[in-house]
Amino acid sequence: MIMVVKVYVSEVSGSNEIRERQTTILLALKSKNIDFEVIDITVDDAAKLFMQTKSTRFGGTSFNSHPIYPLPPQIFNEEEYCGDYTAFEVANENNELSTFLKL
Repeated sequence: MIMVVKVYVSEVSGSNEIRERQTTILLALKSKNIDFEVIDITVDDAAKLFMQTKSTRFGGTSFNSHPIYPLPPQIFNEEEYCGDYTAFEVANENNELSTFLKL
């Protein structure tokens, strides 16, 4: 069975920082030829609830360092949580993306 990396995003985020983080993750995955699925939490309430309840890192930003709910982007392999933007960046910089993504 092939596991699918899922990136939970907000396509209508009013935050430039969140949009940039989402773009960075998607471009990095594309550049490494890693298959992934983008899930827009603004059009899927069930996906939003899943992301908010299953994420263990909240993806704090410069404008909101301690959000009440996890902020996108959040990354999963199927239903197994991988991490937020910061964890992704650390794994990418350390050449540990496959491990991070549980591939």
